[in-house]
Amino acid sequence: EGLIGEYYERDTTNPWQNLLMKRLDATVNFNWGDGSPDPSVPADQFMVRWTGQVEAPATATYIFYTQTDDGVRLWVNNESIIDNWTDHSSTMDQGSIKLTAGQRYEIQLEFYENGGSAVCQLLWSTPTMPRETIQSQYLWVGGDRPEPRYPNPADGAVIQSTWVGLSWSPGDYGISHSIYIGENRDEVQAGTGDTFRANQTDTDYAVGFTGYPYPDGVVKGTTYYWRIEDVEADGTTTHSGPVWSFTIAPKTAYDPDPADSAESVDPNNVVLRWTPGFDAILHTVFFGDDYNTVNDAVAGALQGIATHKPGPLELGKTYYWRVDEFHGTETVKGEIWSFSTPGAVGSPNPYNGAVNVKHATILTWVAADNAESHQVYFGTDKDAVCNATTASPEYKGSKNLDDEKYDPGPLEQDTTYCWRIDEVDSQNNTSKGNVWTFTTADYLVVDDWESYNDIDPPDPASNTIFAHWMDGYSTPEINGALIGNDLPPYAEQDVVHGGRQSMPYAYDINGKYAEATLTLDSLRDWTASDVKMLTIWFHGDYVNDPATIYVAIANITGAPAVVTHDDSAATQIHAWTRWDIPLQEFADKGINLTDVNTITIGIGDKTNPPGGAGKMYFDDIGLHSLGTEPEPAP
Repeated sequence: EGLIGEYYERDTTNPWQNLLMKRLDATVNFNWGDGSPDPSVPADQFMVRWTGQVEAPATATYIFYTQTDDGVRLWVNNESIIDNWTDHSSTMDQGSIKLTAGQRYEIQLEFYENGGSAVCQLLWSTPTMPRETIQSQYLWVGGDRPEPRYPNPADGAVIQSTWVGLSWSPGDYGISHSIYIGENRDEVQAGTGDTFRANQTDTDYAVGFTGYPYPDGVVKGTTYYWRIEDVEADGTTTHSGPVWSFTIAPKTAYDPDPADSAESVDPNNVVLRWTPGFDAILHTVFFGDDYNTVNDAVAGALQGIATHKPGPLELGKTYYWRVDEFHGTETVKGEIWSFSTPGAVGSPNPYNGAVNVKHATILTWVAADNAESHQVYFGTDKDAVCNATTASPEYKGSKNLDDEKYDPGPLEQDTTYCWRIDEVDSQNNTSKGNVWTFTTADYLVVDDWESYNDIDPPDPASNTIFAHWMDGYSTPEINGALIGNDLPPYAEQDVVHGGRQSMPYAYDINGKYAEATLTLDSLRDWTASDVKMLTIWFHGDYVNDPATIYVAIANITGAPAVVTHDDSAATQIHAWTRWDIPLQEFADKGINLTDVNTITIGIGDKTNPPGGAGKMYFDDIGLHSLGTEPEPAP
């Protein structure tokens, strides 16, 4: 999803000739300022042509807008909509055209940058839709889209209603649609239990209504999952969409701002905001720098607005707040939220709320400005960790300044852990820190790229992606793999499957191979926990040169075992794609799975490089037990 962007050197006498770069842009929403779109493109004197298709979500007259500095031209359905091919400062132009819901139209956008600041943004609106950037789900570069898409309500929506109408756009081949709905994501994904609800030709449904699932109404504070599986005309070929979710708003206040455990909040301009609980009438706010005082408070002033100004705060401190919701017949106690001001302890790794964390993880943090030592608290009960003292079992000891790390030892699978760092200053005063949480993976994590940072060596805190994945940086004449970005952030933070980071992998297989290798420092036993499958998530790009990908596993001695992906053009798959490899395939090729030393990701054919170049992304390499296939619809 997106548009193909072709970036050219600008030559007014011979335009569109010197192609510098070609890529898939998810949206056209760029403000490059005085910079450039890419190191291969100059900051001035360049041109871009975006091509593809646009799909209208509803039948209406659409106004297309461009915000550009400098020239711009736009065609939709081969009709000129905007033409301002002149040098100008940032300017909004517009044009309109009537489009039909579900129909795709050819779209071409051309832009040039002469000098100074560079801006190019593509937006649209209708009489019922406010002006907004055209999102990637409405842009397409060709090919089939067999899976259901465009859920309504949007995935992850929070809804204040006792019933919910569902709708979606079918895939290209769907004649009927099997609907799965439930409160357990795994059951909805697998189609097990009572999650199958109906097979129908309509593309709308409901929950919480008579004659539909949950006829007595959906429950406040509950998350519901749903999935659509299209069935083709033959009655047997199916195409499943992803699992979507929506949550019925709780009775408690939610969605705090500043976010829970936020850091470096400006102490002079704090305004607390929240979303009122479902059907809440009035609110009571409790605020302070002591957790127990805020937690134990029982009386306070009622207010009608969902904001509160606590006044100027101190630097380097953690503050706590709670909002109780009055519903007329009852008052519902809220959660305890917290935030810290600049100078307080922060930057936890794993980050607060992280999921699928490795079972062998070193906790790290950044010390407070006034810290002389640290007190470490760790456990599985959030309240116990929050209330712990140095006499509690959750207290794990003191750490010296410049030793901001703690090894909790082997962690259990699929378990939520909580930790807290209190800072002790030179006067022996203790400042209590936030309680951070993370959840370990329910599989064995080989690498998820979450722990890598942008601190360069020789700083002892350095843990860059380059220090772990060995590529062709020092041998470019034979190995055309380059891992990571040239400048921070070194790991990818936009194209990500899970968590916050993935591995960018540029490849050049023109007369050479491309391989990147990780030597395992833990998780060398690939028979632990009865795992049977190696799983790798990868993401290619339509504009990549086609090539397959392969994985090589090796012990300390002996030849590696190589498994190649079935798709000879895997590099062009422009979506996160799961690749499952039975571990027995490696064992059958002589690998001792109890002591795996390295894993290598390669692109192309090492002995006979096919030629070409491009960029891939990899994420969430793990070892899994055998999964279950979804049950067929009744």
